[in-house]
Amino acid sequence: MPDALFCACNYWGSPGHVGSHHLARCLLERGWRVAFVSDPVSPLHLLGGLSAQLRERLKLHRSGGRWVEERLWTWVPGALCTPNERPLLRSWPVQRHWSAMAWPDPARVLARAGFEAFDLVYVDSIAQGYWWRGLRHGKSVFRLADNPAGFSSHTPAAQRALESVARFVDALVYSAPHLAETAASLGAKQSALLLNGVDNALFSQPAPRPAEYEDDPRPVVLYAGVLKEWFHFQWLRQAAAALPRHRFVVVGPEGGARHRLDGLSNVRLLGPRPHASLPAYMQHAAVGVIPFDVATFPDLVHGINPLKLYEYMASGLPVVATRWRTLEELGSPAVLVDSAREFIEAIANAAAPPVAQCQRFAADYDWQPRLEELLKLLNLGAS
Repeated sequence: MPDALFCACNYWGSPGHVGSHHLARCLLERGWRVAFVSDPVSPLHLLGGLSAQLRERLKLHRSGGRWVEERLWTWVPGALCTPNERPLLRSWPVQRHWSAMAWPDPARVLARAGFEAFDLVYVDSIAQGYWWRGLRHGKSVFRLADNPAGFSSHTPAAQRALESVARFVDALVYSAPHLAETAASLGAKQSALLLNGVDNALFSQPAPRPAEYEDDPRPVVLYAGVLKEWFHFQWLRQAAAALPRHRFVVVGPEGGARHRLDGLSNVRLLGPRPHASLPAYMQHAAVGVIPFDVATFPDLVHGINPLKLYEYMASGLPVVATRWRTLEELGSPAVLVDSAREFIEAIANAAAPPVAQCQRFAADYDWQPRLEELLKLLNLGAS
């Protein structure tokens, strides 16, 4: 059976599943074996506190790799120091050579697990742009899921590594049409648009009402995802204050959200939830929101093709989102807004479109056809 190596930013068990998780799952469904290696940990990570996710990553590192399914193996490498935006860690030697300080050597760990050669190497992590190049492998691809230059953490060393891996792989794919210019600037041998998708079978299957919804009859305004700098906290604060008869529920890593949303009695931060549980939160909400700050982070947001849009839609949930180019061009049933006032009005007036309308839109974006496109681009057929 064919083998694939995933060099991914996120670890396999992370609450939020992204494109790497879904494409790996599609390969598993086609009979492939997958080694899923996530970004490395270092002792310096402990300086930020031992979160539940860091604890799980450290556990995976110490395990030496784990078969979580018959054909799915996963591991988190460890090194003395790893790339970061902080002084010294943002340097080129750390970006390029952290794997030389890894313990144990990633190639040896893979070999012990029975992986000595790969038909496909898939990379979405700039930090993992180098260590795998000496492994025996067939095709390789780098997936650009957003515009790295839009992140405050993107360093000159990371940009240099991004350009290197883009030129090295057989193909570069990008998830939003407005990443085409960024992709073209990286000098890849070939590049192509590969849109995001959704696990329609998971999100369209009816799920029971979450326990957290039972204690309050008010309609739920849901946000499911990470809360990073591009999230429009001010819009959410204004909406929560203006709509006391709604309750606002956030599912996902909190980041710095708690103090930024403090004092709002109708806002509830649930923290991360397992990916498989998300359909329940979406199916029993009144509206799903995507309030991203386009005005402050235009380069970043215009390059985002949000997974949550497809997941909301597959769940039959009406959507209110900030207007940006990718969402306009998708032509989904989502209501797009340009101001806090419009955001509040759209939430207040949200009426569920026919579930079939939302799910018809989502049906065109299932992950399996996305994988088919990728395999054809790499001349790996539909195996």
